[in-house]
Amino acid sequence: MAISTDVVIIGGGVMGCSLAYYLAKLGIKSTVLERFKLASGASGATAGVIAPLWHINRSSEALFALGMRSLDRFPTLANELIEAGVDPGFRQNGVLKIAFSPEEVDELKHNLAWQGELGIGVSWQTIDDVIGREPQVNPEVWGGVFSPNEGHIEGQRYVEALAHAASRLGVQVHEGVEVTGLELQGHNVMGVRTNTQVYHSRHTVLAAGPWSGIAQKWLPEKLPVRPVKGQRILLRKPGFLPRCAVRTFEAYTVPWADGTVLVAATREEGVFDEAPTAEGIKHLLSEAIASFPTLGDAVFMGARAGVRPATPDDAPIMGPLPGWEGLSVITGHDAVGIMLSPGSGELMANYIDTGNARPLEPFSIGRFPTSG
Repeated sequence: MAISTDVVIIGGGVMGCSLAYYLAKLGIKSTVLERFKLASGASGATAGVIAPLWHINRSSEALFALGMRSLDRFPTLANELIEAGVDPGFRQNGVLKIAFSPEEVDELKHNLAWQGELGIGVSWQTIDDVIGREPQVNPEVWGGVFSPNEGHIEGQRYVEALAHAASRLGVQVHEGVEVTGLELQGHNVMGVRTNTQVYHSRHTVLAAGPWSGIAQKWLPEKLPVRPVKGQRILLRKPGFLPRCAVRTFEAYTVPWADGTVLVAATREEGVFDEAPTAEGIKHLLSEAIASFPTLGDAVFMGARAGVRPATPDDAPIMGPLPGWEGLSVITGHDAVGIMLSPGSGELMANYIDTGNARPLEPFSIGRFPTSG
């Protein structure tokens, strides 16, 4: 016997769980189906940095607006998740980007010209300022830029917090359940099939990250989504913890509440496996020590890898899929999924609630010449 639900969401990463939470706030019950564990992919292997000023192309007005909208939502969202029972590890303690050459200084100051116009306190940091803020930074630093309103969140805990809060509002979250296909009547999507069950819904959402783009997996046409592998490591050194996320032009060093230090991330185009590699770990260790020489004798706590979904124009795909009734997609956020998740989940939930796809038009799959 089929199970009925308002919305079926394929994928238990940050997009699937964010959408489920925002749908639940609108009174729409959904069912999240995750084939492994929540945040088992890129969402759990993320650096977790929330820094749209550094990672979102401001020439793309809609995308940059989504980044700033998400940044604005995070403090309230984090408080809601804490009140629901799980702390997502959100810290709005700023992001410091540092330079180690005159060329990097020039680039930082060039960007500061427009960042300073946003009125959110972004400021230039002299060498003394940087060392005063982070005393154990590499003394060869040339300066930096500090953005006080940005921050970071722990990806695994964040997704689990979203799922927990959504579940308290009536969402069903199932781990270890693999969706094997869509339930179709012609070009109407009626729900999904698993190995043991059929779920009927009025709306189905594909939130399977890079697996959303696999040809013939879901639909005859291939979505323009490709895999990009990213790795990160965790270190621990008693007595050392940066005050905020510190970014060089190569890597992030991020403090976690438990005293560990996250270093991220690699970028490996077209790679679908999720195994950390010796080369990736070596690179990240080198970057960590280049930023903070004291980490040379830190304890290595582990490594993790995930596969991000990327698109040809570096912007996400969100909204209905033309030619298919009752089916939408939310994917393609690449390395900025965590930082765009509140705005993305909210926009998608509003579309499913109202049927108005206009706010999602900049992210429509229709912007690509073909999807086959």
